[in-house]
Amino acid sequence: MPSKRQMIRSSMVVGLFSFLGSLTGILVETAIAAHLGLSKSSDTFYAAFTIPYVLTNLLRTAGQFSLVPFFSSLEARHAPEGLWRGFSYAVSVIFLGLSGVTALGALTAPWLIRGLAPGFTRPETLLASQLCRWLFLILLPAGVAEAIRSFLFSQHRFAVAASGNFCRNGIVIASILLTFHRLGFYSIVFGYIVGYLVQLGVLGAQLVVSFQVRYSLTLAGSGEAFRNLHGAGAAQVTAALGWHGLVVVERMIASFLPPGTLTALAYGMKIMSTLSELLAGSVGTAALPTLARAFARQQGEEVRRALRSAIQIVLLLISPVMVFCLMLSVHIIRLIFERGSFTPQATALLGRIFFCYSLSLLLYGALRIMNVYLFARNEAVAFLHLATLQYGLEVALDLLYVGIFRWQTAGIPLALLTSLAVVSAVVWARDIGGMRQSLDRTLAAYFLKTLAAAALAALGVWGLCAATAAPRTNFGNFLFLCEACGAGTVAFFATLVALRALRLSQVSALWTRAEG
Repeated sequence: MPSKRQMIRSSMVVGLFSFLGSLTGILVETAIAAHLGLSKSSDTFYAAFTIPYVLTNLLRTAGQFSLVPFFSSLEARHAPEGLWRGFSYAVSVIFLGLSGVTALGALTAPWLIRGLAPGFTRPETLLASQLCRWLFLILLPAGVAEAIRSFLFSQHRFAVAASGNFCRNGIVIASILLTFHRLGFYSIVFGYIVGYLVQLGVLGAQLVVSFQVRYSLTLAGSGEAFRNLHGAGAAQVTAALGWHGLVVVERMIASFLPPGTLTALAYGMKIMSTLSELLAGSVGTAALPTLARAFARQQGEEVRRALRSAIQIVLLLISPVMVFCLMLSVHIIRLIFERGSFTPQATALLGRIFFCYSLSLLLYGALRIMNVYLFARNEAVAFLHLATLQYGLEVALDLLYVGIFRWQTAGIPLALLTSLAVVSAVVWARDIGGMRQSLDRTLAAYFLKTLAAAALAALGVWGLCAATAAPRTNFGNFLFLCEACGAGTVAFFATLVALRALRLSQVSALWTRAEG
């Protein structure tokens, strides 16, 4: 079984390409914002992209949480023929299923947009419907690419599998920069279509080069691994319906708020979820094959050790980043977005929303690891119960915070925070998945030390902000962020070393291996 050090190295590989994918993903939003700003035009595009975006995210999550344990279990318990039969089954079912979803989505796009954004005018609804039809085409290449990516992850082939988003986002950015003045909205749409096709080509090439692929059209499978896959897949689809309903409700609410609010909420959520995927998702991706194989072989102690290691790494990564996002939210948004049609007023609005979303960063990352753990254990029903609780509670809180308390832009992010806190409390109170066996006193002590280090990092950033005048230029803002984040990072890790939560020898060994 891979050691904690090997898990860290795998996390670093995934994290590197996740960082590049996340960076280019933010640059995609920056390129769109530079042309559309926060306006009715931007609201129109993001309303059109809502359902295809949700479905592609579902494919990514379902692939990792369902297919990686499925392939890992087949490899642990069956001959290679069984593994390739499972791969053929997954690709065939995904391709045929998404063909139907794509056709249905293109046909029903006008009704979907009317239900999603009832506050839109007729021209906005018509344009959003046309864009939505084209955007549904990305589902087919995205689904097949996800099946291949999950297979590569299950075989511990992390580098190319994790680089797909980087390739796709680069093509979208190039399409916007080179063709927006001629194609307008469609430069974004065509960029996504071509980007997903290239991503599929890159992953397919890695698969063919690394393995002797044995694909056959297979639509039936039997055995425990297939039963677990069906259960996990059903749970993912059901949870996706809940997530889709939540997104629809929030977009409906935002369509009645001031112009640009819908886009700002989409940006804020995108940045927060991107950071969570970068920091916690990379760790979960590296840990999932290990956890799945350990459960398949009934190695309980190995499961607990891997889970504790994953949680420690996530705490180490997320804690300082959360401090920086909370204390430097406006500076971060200014650096990323403020150019072209994106005004200082838009920066102030998005900065407030990003601050509120950043409050959920640690809990969001913890839930990411919890989901990895449950799917490695093949406990899809427990995942479904938690997802139902979170989404139902979040809808109720959206209506309460925005509709009754009139918190407007802050209401939706704070509803997310509250729902995540309740779900975390339920996981602990009911010991879902036997989590308490892994969350021992050693981990609790590590958490307290990390919290102390984060507090000192926040103090260092606050001192620098108090002593430094607000930068007036984008370059000055960039230098200020480098100084503030650098000072906070030094304070954070120095505190961990002083409290003996992190040894210098560990950092040195990890750096040496990373160079190798």
